[in-house]
Amino acid sequence: MQVDPALVRAVQRGEKGAMDDLIKGTYTHVYALCRRLLGDPADAADATQEVYIRVVKSVLGFRGEAAFGTWLHRVTVNVCMTMLRKRGDVRARGQSAGMVDAVFDDIESHEASTEDRVADADLARRTAQALTLLPEDAREVVVLRDIQGLSTKEAAELLGVSEGAVKVRLHRAHARLRELVDT
Repeated sequence: MQVDPALVRAVQRGEKGAMDDLIKGTYTHVYALCRRLLGDPADAADATQEVYIRVVKSVLGFRGEAAFGTWLHRVTVNVCMTMLRKRGDVRARGQSAGMVDAVFDDIESHEASTEDRVADADLARRTAQALTLLPEDAREVVVLRDIQGLSTKEAAELLGVSEGAVKVRLHRAHARLRELVDT
């Protein structure tokens, strides 16, 4: 997300219309990221509003040590992760960890014995619960890559890290998920 540094300085100086221009220039990207992370359009709209409330409150403290787009991305991810935690277990498992729905869809699409369906449902429940126990950075990469289906490059751009970092985080997250699910 590219943001003109001069526009950010204008916002910090309180120039008339600068904040409107900043929001207009970044809204599509912020909403799209919220939509990817949260899944639900209404939740994404709420999160986008919360992002801009935080931007208005915090833009004066932005020191420019990183690109403004990177800072805005981090604010957006933080807001979305907070919303995912606040959703509660059932909704978070279904929305952020869409693997529950995927497993149930898979269960319904195959003729399986009752025992197999129960075992699959239990695995889905344990996997969704394990996902909530991962550290935020690991959970983010699992959601982006495995649930939202983004490429490694896309996930790296959204998270503001290298593709190698995404691969390492994903590998470690998968290993931790296996440990948590198997216990």
